[in-house]
This record gives sequence, structure tokens and C-alpha cells, in this order.
Amino acid sequence: MFLPLKVFLIFLIILVLGPIQYILIKSKLRQRIYIPIIFHKVLLKILGVKVKLIGKKTSIRPLILSGNHTSYIDIIILGSIMPICFIAKQEIKSWFLFGFLAKMQNTIFIKRKNFKALENIKNINKELDSKSAIVLFPEGTTNSGKKILNFKSSLFNLFESNNTLRLQNFSLCYTHVNDMPIDNRTRPQISWYGDMSIVTHLLNFLKLSSIKATVVLHPVMQLEGQNRKTISILSIKQVKEGIITALKKLN
Repeated sequence: MFLPLKVFLIFLIILVLGPIQYILIKSKLRQRIYIPIIFHKVLLKILGVKVKLIGKKTSIRPLILSGNHTSYIDIIILGSIMPICFIAKQEIKSWFLFGFLAKMQNTIFIKRKNFKALENIKNINKELDSKSAIVLFPEGTTNSGKKILNFKSSLFNLFESNNTLRLQNFSLCYTHVNDMPIDNRTRPQISWYGDMSIVTHLLNFLKLSSIKATVVLHPVMQLEGQNRKTISILSIKQVKEGIITALKKLN
């Protein structure tokens, strides 16, 4: 699909679904959790992204989904799987287009160093539909995708004071670009990190004809009696194992 056509279709789907989602959010109607799923599924189709899902979604709520973070494409992929909302830094709220899309996704905006906002997720979850899970990227930033950064244990302190909250980790792995196995040359076309320009990266990404990714959903973790540091260690171990599983499935 040619770049101009992709751009046209993306803006078209935003123009069609954006106002509908805005009304649903303002009206606090349940249907607001399903519009993002439709949007992300259509967006993946336009972008030529195929997603393989390993593991099972859970109906347990309230739920935190936690995993590795490589690119803004992660959000589209995860958003196509189940009703979710994201936790994002306050600055994104004012970003052109991305800020609007984040609001339409019921994103929870927090100050970068204000982790007390995370401790209030239980209360925030009550304001959201019970079918929505909250996505957490405990690395705290994106990276090249060659490795998983250490998880910030402070982001898991909400589990210490909330025994009703459950955790399901995920591993997200990009495997192919333009029908070829991803390598050091093509990985930066997917991964967005460091001081990369978002505009330049997005334009280059839109030029790609196809991308394949695998998402591994791990079993819901039993957290009773675990402190945040232990949860962080167990989580990153599980996420790393999921990446290995995803790569093995290619053989």
C-alpha cells in the first residue's frame, strides 16, 4: 500500500471513529471500551502488521498488563487484543495527534515522578469499565528491542496495598520486516527510542510493506505476600522467557 494511501486511510478512520469515541467517553457509556479495539484492528490492517497471539486472555479484573516496550506500535498491537487503557506521562497529553489518540484510549496521565498516582489505580479502575485492563510498561521507556531493560520496582508498589489487583505479564516481540527476519539493520525501523525524531521515524515506518509480531500472554501471577521488588524480579524473568518462546515458535 502506497504511503499517501496509508496516511489518507489513517486520518479517515480517525475522523470516523474519533467523534463517536469522544461522545461515548463524555457520556461514560460502556461502548467506549470497544471503539479503540476496532480502531487498532483496522489500523494494523492499514499498516500491514500481523500479530500472532500465544497464551490466553483473562477475564479477571481489576487487572494490570505489564511487559516490555519497544515502540509506539506496541500500543496499537496491545489495543487490538482486549479492552485496555494506558498509563502515560503527562507531556503526551499535549502532543499533536498522539495526545488526542491517547485521550480516546482512556489513558491515565501522570507526572513522570509522581508514582503516587499509580498507587491510586484501584480508585481509577472503579471509574473505568470493569472490563478494561490497565497497561504498565515497567521499563519506564522504550529501547532498541535487543534486550529488556530493568523493571522499575517502584511501579509495582500498588500491588502491596491492593490485594484485589491481579497481574498478567506479556512479552512483545517483532519478528519480521517486509517478510524478512528482523535484524540490526531493520530493527530501528520498528523500535523508537532515545533521541529519534517521532515524525521521521513514523514516516519511515509507514513506508514498510509488512511487519510481523508475536505477543505472549503469560498466566496471571499469584502475588499474595510478595513485595514490589520480588514482583519486579519475577515479572522481568517471565517477560524474558516469553521472548525466547516467541522466537522458538519461528523455527
